[in-house]
Amino acid sequence: MAVVIRRAIPADADIIAGYAGKLVAQHREYNPKRFTCLANHEQMAEYYSGQTASPNAVVLVAELNGKVVGFAYIQFEARNYAALLESAAWLHDIFVDETARGTNIGKSLIEASAKASKELGADKLMLLAATENRFAQELFRQAGFRETMAEMMLSLD
Repeated sequence: MAVVIRRAIPADADIIAGYAGKLVAQHREYNPKRFTCLANHEQMAEYYSGQTASPNAVVLVAELNGKVVGFAYIQFEARNYAALLESAAWLHDIFVDETARGTNIGKSLIEASAKASKELGADKLMLLAATENRFAQELFRQAGFRETMAEMMLSLD
């Protein structure tokens, strides 16, 4: 079982968009009021393809025996006044195909994301995890993440 974590290239965008779509669907199942689908498959593919060339972002893919089975998307912010953050990278997306779960690929993607974040100039890696996604929260805790904020929502309907 050969696992390789590498930077994504534009040719990976279609499979990444498929995984991103699954991630969106998962979050919409958790809370459709909070999580909205902002793009279709083609738009997601175009977005991630563009991010592979961004100087402030890194898109990683995980390959298992030569097949892409997961991805991570990191974006660097030198300063974010609203979040009171400086020199931070955000792990916006991380997803591992159902067939490859339990193989430590998620852990490997987190480790590679931390390394890529340092290379972007970050001194911390931030993320948000859906309240309902207990599995991901535990994975992040095991990787050393600690809770710093709690997002709350008031529905105005």
